[in-house]
This record gives sequence, C-alpha cells and structure tokens, in this order.
Amino acid sequence: MLKIDVDNINGKTESLYVYGEQSILTELEEHNVILNHSCRQGHCGSCILLLLSGDVDHQECLVPLSNGEILACRAKPVTDIKIGLRDF
Repeated sequence: MLKIDVDNINGKTESLYVYGEQSILTELEEHNVILNHSCRQGHCGSCILLLLSGDVDHQECLVPLSNGEILACRAKPVTDIKIGLRDF
C-alpha cells in the first residue's frame, strides 16, 4: 500500500492510502478529493499537479510539462508521494 499526501487541495492537507494500480486522478476521486480534469488522456492539461516528493510512473502525454509537474490522469504512484496544486 502506498501513501499519497495531498497538500492543500480542497483547502486542506490529507493523506490517502492506495494500491497504486490506478491513475492519481482516479485514486483522488475515489477518496472524494475533487480535481479539475477534462479529457483523462493527457491532452488538455487541466489536471496538472506538482510532484513534491516520491516517484510516479508517468505515461506519455501531449501537454508540455515543466520540471516537477505531472498529469494526474497519466501518472500512477510507484512510491509514497506528496502532491500539490501548481501555482499559476
């Protein structure tokens, strides 16, 4: 089992425990953490998060990402991770 520390999403910080078999977006939804998203296929970029610590398996996407950014719909946790919202 893996831990996802969600830093200040929905106005709070919480820890979720997952098996890492699904995308981070799906894992968040199953724990009632709402995140903006649209396509679920790595095309729109609306679910960009910051990977603050840990490792993920990130599938290819069409969205250009900066260092430390991941798409929640295309990434699965490989280790315990900490994620946060991207500053605009």
